[in-house]
Amino acid sequence: MGRTFDELVAEAEAAPTEGWDFSWLEGRATEERPSWGHQRTMGERLAGASAALDIQTGGGEVLAGIRRRAPLTVATEGWPPNVARATRLLHPLGVAVVADTDEPPLPFADGPPRPAPCDARADRAGGAVRGAHDPVPHRGPHTGVRRPVRRPQKKSTT
Repeated sequence: MGRTFDELVAEAEAAPTEGWDFSWLEGRATEERPSWGHQRTMGERLAGASAALDIQTGGGEVLAGIRRRAPLTVATEGWPPNVARATRLLHPLGVAVVADTDEPPLPFADGPPRPAPCDARADRAGGAVRGAHDPVPHRGPHTGVRRPVRRPQKKSTT
């Protein structure tokens, strides 16, 4: 006989939720990774950058997996368990981790506040903003205009 609802809820509540560890969902949920490889393309961009800001880094696993980062790399994160996890992972790599409320403006003194909640500042000529949701980087100087997020088409079951 199957487990009760309360048993399933208790199991879910005990599952690890820090960082990008979704192993508990294995066999319970499926997803399709984007074909363009966020970590790979970010690594290509960061190798030639002088500075980088990773907004909402999670546990820092994606940024830590990039071999050549900008000399000045900072990550922000709003969820306290992930702040601690990202700090443990990224500080030894020379990356500063800053706790952030995920609300504008960014917690830095210089430059204008970010124009939209998920966009970084890219107000210098040649700057770029890139998110895991968007395979094409936005180009600076930043105008505050955001393109809509492209959602994958659902496959028909009929």
